[in-house]
Amino acid sequence: MLKPYSYPIDDVAFVYAHTGLKEDQGNRIYEIAATILSRDHSRRDFSSLVRYGYLTERERYHSNISRENLKDPPPAEEVASRLSSFLAGQAFILVLDPHHVLDLVLRFCVRERGIDLSFALEFFLPHVESFSPRSLWEFMKGKRREKISFSAAELVELSMDLVRHICGNRLNDETNPPSAALRYYLQKSDTLLGEVFLHLTRHYQDYWGGLFKPVNRSDTANWMRYLEKAKTVSLEPQILEGQRNISDQRVKDLCLGLAGAAQGFKFRKTQLDYAFHVAEALNDGAVLTLEAGTGTGKTQGYLIPVMEYLHRNPEARIMISTYTKSLQDQIFQQEINRTVALERGYSKISIAVLKGKSNYLCAEKLNSAFEEDLKGASLLAWLYFVNLIFLYRQVDGETVGEKIGRYLNDGLYLRQLQDEISAKTGCAGNHTLCPAQVALAEARSARLVITNHHKLALIDHDEELSGLFRNCIVDEANHFEQAVRNAFSLSVHSREITDIIAYLESVLQRVSRKVSGEVEMMLQQCHETINEFHQTVHEFGSMLQTIHPYFAKGEILELPVCHGAYPDGDIEKMLRLFADLLRGIGKGLSFLKDPDASRVLKILPRSQERVRNAIARLYTEADNFQTMEKTIRTENTVAACQLFFKHWVITVSAVDVSSLIKAHVYNKRDCVIYTSATLRHRNRFNDFCRIVGMDDATGCDSISPAGKEDRTFFTDQDGREFRFVAIPSPYSLESMKVFLPDGAVNGGYENKQAWLKAVVDLLPELIRKNRGRTLVLFSSYSDLEAVALQTGDEIIADGYPLLIQQMGRPTGNLIDEFRSIRESVLFGVETFWYGVDFRGDTLTQVIITRIPFPYPFDPLQTARKGSLSKEEFWSRYYYEAIIKLKQGMGRLIRSETDKGRLVFLDSRCRRFEDLWS
Repeated sequence: MLKPYSYPIDDVAFVYAHTGLKEDQGNRIYEIAATILSRDHSRRDFSSLVRYGYLTERERYHSNISRENLKDPPPAEEVASRLSSFLAGQAFILVLDPHHVLDLVLRFCVRERGIDLSFALEFFLPHVESFSPRSLWEFMKGKRREKISFSAAELVELSMDLVRHICGNRLNDETNPPSAALRYYLQKSDTLLGEVFLHLTRHYQDYWGGLFKPVNRSDTANWMRYLEKAKTVSLEPQILEGQRNISDQRVKDLCLGLAGAAQGFKFRKTQLDYAFHVAEALNDGAVLTLEAGTGTGKTQGYLIPVMEYLHRNPEARIMISTYTKSLQDQIFQQEINRTVALERGYSKISIAVLKGKSNYLCAEKLNSAFEEDLKGASLLAWLYFVNLIFLYRQVDGETVGEKIGRYLNDGLYLRQLQDEISAKTGCAGNHTLCPAQVALAEARSARLVITNHHKLALIDHDEELSGLFRNCIVDEANHFEQAVRNAFSLSVHSREITDIIAYLESVLQRVSRKVSGEVEMMLQQCHETINEFHQTVHEFGSMLQTIHPYFAKGEILELPVCHGAYPDGDIEKMLRLFADLLRGIGKGLSFLKDPDASRVLKILPRSQERVRNAIARLYTEADNFQTMEKTIRTENTVAACQLFFKHWVITVSAVDVSSLIKAHVYNKRDCVIYTSATLRHRNRFNDFCRIVGMDDATGCDSISPAGKEDRTFFTDQDGREFRFVAIPSPYSLESMKVFLPDGAVNGGYENKQAWLKAVVDLLPELIRKNRGRTLVLFSSYSDLEAVALQTGDEIIADGYPLLIQQMGRPTGNLIDEFRSIRESVLFGVETFWYGVDFRGDTLTQVIITRIPFPYPFDPLQTARKGSLSKEEFWSRYYYEAIIKLKQGMGRLIRSETDKGRLVFLDSRCRRFEDLWS
């Protein structure tokens, strides 16, 4: 697929195969279909079942084929022979491959070359939310598909539709003007993938008919001509007129209007009460902490008063921040539209999305990274990022597709390029064609901005935005502390630095033949410094492994400032050495920044810019090491490290971020609203108050009356009100039955083996009794993997499709599949404790395997233990567990009609009976 192909293309063959997990006499394919599409519009079809004896329920759901159906079909050898005859003359095949079985299909078809269409979809359509067959069908058809199953023939048809869409839309000059540049670089890539898609695009009418031709313009190398330019925004000094408050009656009318106009919405008193409190806080410039149970309708509950406030106060601005990108997208793409539809004047309110700079790619740096000799996978990797820049409003540049990473990271070029072109560093205001600058300009002129907690915390560090947003709403506020800690932390990644140096070494290698005299001596000295740096990186990694000899890859570990593994016993000497070496390398390469020297050395102008960026990053990293050296021993600081086989990460961050929140949130805002479904512990806001810097927490010490709204407040020394409101969920607790099996044991870390045995013994029977429909929540991947290893086969043998979250893999397809297959079982970690919504009878049982106490040896917990009193530490420790536990429990009941069972496999749950009693 990524190698050259120079033969004529006439007919094109599409293949899809349903496969099982277990081999049956060397075969895993149980249904296969193929279609050969010809240039005269004609087509030939092939499909067949294949004898197979190990079909699981998950596979039956995907294919709608039963075990009985697979007893009498022809054996694999016969079907493979017939298919090979059908494909005679086809040098390659196109295969939709969501399950990573391309090699298996190629062997079955007796073909050496194939195009993985799942890769092609990620490459051309990175903005598609999910690449599962059903999601792709819904993307193409623009409507909901109830069933998840497809025959192999249907998936071949879907494959052809998707290729037709790519050629007729993404590579079409009329619908997508940058197509001319995409086609140019596809041709230049000299790959089978490029040849096939260019051929089908240029001969679109031959294969699919129609009146239009996708290609109407000449291909061009000038891809930047199609980029949007950041608008110059000059803000006139605003004359603040008297504030126009929102009335309760107006809020009520809007909520009633939403219930009457939006499909699937109905009037909820809890949502109205919620909206009243938000409106009141905006009117008064108060700090409001608002806990609202599941089903309250929080998003519209704050959007309605927000839009009305902005409508009535044209000079006002509001920023909404979330923790998850999914909620950020949901607000901007769905929820805002519902609110705007309520009032004609709302459409005039400018709205923008602002991600963190690391979520954007720098077009200028990407252009500088292009080299004329790029071909194959390397050029496609570069072109993939070009496509992401064109789609930056829909795509996050910080993540790449799963198949993209698998195919294009040959030699680690993709990863290194992605890090180099990130807008988090070096993307300045004069880069007017870069997405980060376009988004920044839009945010500067917008009156409502949807962003993330990290960006909100740092907003006043941005000269363009500082002081503009005096009102903010912090949704998913239970995650705000960690987001602020990450925002103000300082990290160095040895791999990122060595990647920068590797690029600079490649430049040195090219120019070393053209230098002599003093410059040659400088190069030699620079090589010696680089070698010393590499050696120091390796030695420091060895020191960390001496400190943590039994480390798990990527585990967050304590980074001691004093240890016998360090030279002289202190870490500061190593940090200072790294800073000195990086500055030495930068200084030794300074001659490359001189334009005259670059011309003599025949370094192209775009490469000169790339070199300058790389050297600047070395100095930035040197500054980071120096700052670490000066701050690593300061009060309220925790140092941590992560170890990998060839690289390491060290981080310094604040233990307590309350002072940061005071300085960067309360002191710079009129109104601040924190909201989440889970903020209180034992019906009190005390812990949350301390976390977010509300020092005078005595006013939030009241207990909510059962079944009633709890409201209290206190006033600070400046007369500002800090209000606290708890609105209970409209869903009845009686819908949730809580169960602790007799065999459950203490899940403490010191009792792990006994706990693991109990979970393995109990879990399959619990799933059988509930007929699947179960979400099993784990506190760590190691727990999940240990339980899955010992119970997975039994659960599958019982006929329940088992879905398992994998570290670093996207969860969208798992979520989609779990919603679709009623009897399925999902093993989840971390993200499945919050932010997922499984309504209806697809989920009737949540099993919490272990109370989610923080890992006691986490560096942050160790630092807290050293800085807090015993009582304060354990109060905080329990608070974190309680909030996460409540989030996990909240996955079960997501609508008025939901009901089910909450099961604990950790006997320590008895301590928390007040959560469900």
